[in-house]
Parts: sequence; C-alpha cells; structure tokens
Amino acid sequence: MQALSGIRVLDISQMWAAPATAMYLADHGADVIKVEPLGGDEGRRTLTQPPVAGGESRAFLGLNRNKRSLALDIRHPRGREVIRDLVRRADVLIHNFRPGVAERLGYDYPTLRALNERLVYAWLTAYGSEGPLAARPGYDMLLQGLAGILARRRLPDGMPVSAGVWVADLSAPMELAYGIALGLLARERTGQGQLVTTSLLHAALAMQLGDLVRVEHEMERAETGADYSAQAMYAPYRCGDDGFLVIVVVQDEQWRRLCLALGRPDLAEDPRYATPHGRARQSADLSRILSDIFPTRDRDAWVTALAEADVPCAPILEPDEVLDQPQVVANGMLAVTAHPAAGRTVMVSQPVRLHGGDAPGVRPAPRLGEHTEEILRELGYSPAAIQELDAQQVIGRLSSAGPIHST
Repeated sequence: MQALSGIRVLDISQMWAAPATAMYLADHGADVIKVEPLGGDEGRRTLTQPPVAGGESRAFLGLNRNKRSLALDIRHPRGREVIRDLVRRADVLIHNFRPGVAERLGYDYPTLRALNERLVYAWLTAYGSEGPLAARPGYDMLLQGLAGILARRRLPDGMPVSAGVWVADLSAPMELAYGIALGLLARERTGQGQLVTTSLLHAALAMQLGDLVRVEHEMERAETGADYSAQAMYAPYRCGDDGFLVIVVVQDEQWRRLCLALGRPDLAEDPRYATPHGRARQSADLSRILSDIFPTRDRDAWVTALAEADVPCAPILEPDEVLDQPQVVANGMLAVTAHPAAGRTVMVSQPVRLHGGDAPGVRPAPRLGEHTEEILRELGYSPAAIQELDAQQVIGRLSSAGPIHST
C-alpha cells in the first residue's frame, strides 16, 4: 500500500503548477480525478513546446501521469451537480482560479466545506489572494521578474537572463503538496478539513530564502567588483570539443587543487588569489586565465581530471544527455510509461520516496475524457443519465477511435 492510497483528489486546475501538485499526490497512490473542460486542459496544447504524437505537449505528459480524466463543463448547472457529488466523496480539492472566480462558480471554500467538512481545499494563486496584483494572470517568467530572480544574472549589456527553468511553476507544486499533507494530518487529529493556500510569487521568493534578507545592522560588505554568481570560481567554461563544464570553487583548498589539476601551481602561490575575496576581486583576470586553459582538453577529460582532484565540477549536459546520465539512472530518477499516442515516454520520476511502502507506480497521462464514464458510474450515475449528460454537452467521453465526441 502506498502512503496516499484511499485518498481521493479532485483536481480542477489547469496548466502547470496546480496540476503538478496533484501529480505528486497521485504518484504516492492518491486517486486523482482530473476535471477538464470539454476542450481539454490548456496545458495539453501549450505553445511553449512543440506537440508530441497525439497533439499534446511533453509537459502535459509529465505533469498529469497517474490521473484519471473527467471531461466536464463545470459552469453548466448539471456540471455543477457532478462537482458537488464529487466533493462529497473527496478528501482533497485543488484549483488555481483567479480570486473571485470560485465564488462566482459556487466552488469557494465555505460553500464546498458545507458539503464536506473534512475536505482539504487547496488553492494556488499567482500573486496571492489579496493586493493590487491579485487578479492579474500569472506566468513563470512574470514571477521571475517580480520576485527579483531575473535580475540575478545578466548579459554583459545588462539585459536580465531567465533561470531557464520554471522556477515558480515547479517549486510551488512541491510546497502546495506539502501543505496538503499537513492539512490531511491536521484532519486526522481534529476531524476537520483545512483551507491550504500558496502562490507562485511566494514560491519564487522562497527559492531565494538564503539571501533575500534585509537586516538593520549589517557589517560592511567586501568589495568584490562583481556579484558572486558572475565570479570566475562559480562559472561555466568552454572546453576543447565545444562542450561546457561548470566549476564551483569556494574554499582555499579547492582552489589549490584546481590549480594543480590545471597544471598551474603558480596560481596557487600568487598572493592576489590566496583568499576567496582576493579571487573575487581578481575575477576578471582569473576568468581570462581559465578561459584559455579549458579549451586545451575536451569536456569529459576535464571533468574526469577535476573529479579525481576532488575539485567540485560538473559537465553541462544537454537535456537528452541528462536522460542517459549514469547517476540519474542508477538512482531511479527516471520513470517510463507507454502512452497510447506518444509511445514510450521517459520522464523524471517522483523525487520523494517512502522506503517502508510500495514504490510509486507510473501510469501515462490520461487522454481527454478517458475516464468520464468510469467516474460517473462510481458516483452512481446510470447509463441513461450519462447519455443524457452527453447529449446536453455537459460531459465529454473518449470514443473508441480516440477523440472526444462531445465538444
């Protein structure tokens, strides 16, 4: 048995962050019912990624595994009846409506709590539920800007550079899943459900917990001439085969070992580079020196040599290389599914393991409306009632040929 076996989750969210929260719960055994509009979750066809076979995005396949799909018009009065039936049987509900939308639809916490006082109601917003930005649309790049992440790395002309990954979109789900787990634990102790909230903005801020700190009394900062992320000892370098590696040398002994591995013991004896602050002040000179040395050998040769010298380093891998990286494979960090349209699909596995229970299983992301009839039958709907909902275009069902036949 998995940790969340027997927990039913109603996921009425779309796109990335909130659906990813439900994925984390599904990975640990929760029965996640993904409620989608009749046209499907917008995340199935995002323009940020080319579609795979079947017309869906790679991200959708990864963020919606282990779920069941119910295609339902949640604004239709009959659709609202179905949602209420599901809520009465649910342990968790997840949504990412903008502030005010849940109230207009009748899916706000007080309304649904009246149907099920044990419901753990999880709401993910972009900017928080209050304040001047609360009603604005939120996307990861916007949050990187607002949270100060984009300002941390810049091109030589001062142009900010994005983090290159969905910092807010994929950290917020972990935090919300953590909050849901706390809510379920509190429910076991009190018998009452919980309202659990977080936001993309708060998640982006939390990614900077270590240094997004302002204090009243601060010692004078050392003059380094550059922020730490731009220093030569914390940087990528091009190698002889046009591959790249990155080094992180923060201790004096690491600096000495780096100099020996590079065949430049003289650098270790140079008093200008003897301390971390000294190396920071001379970062431009050191960067030029290292940029001349690393092209003399190929990337993997340098990585081997530096690793043998116990110098912190890593190759900079292309995404396809990551999926074959021996360390990743050896630790079971990948999962494989067989998707009906996309075929064999390799993705990142559940990162948290409970070693006393069953290992997380992996089922492919559902096709739109794949489980509509199955879920409605579980709720007690008769074949005639299901057919009526279909005729009224309240639900969408996956036909034997594959596509939804209610639109």
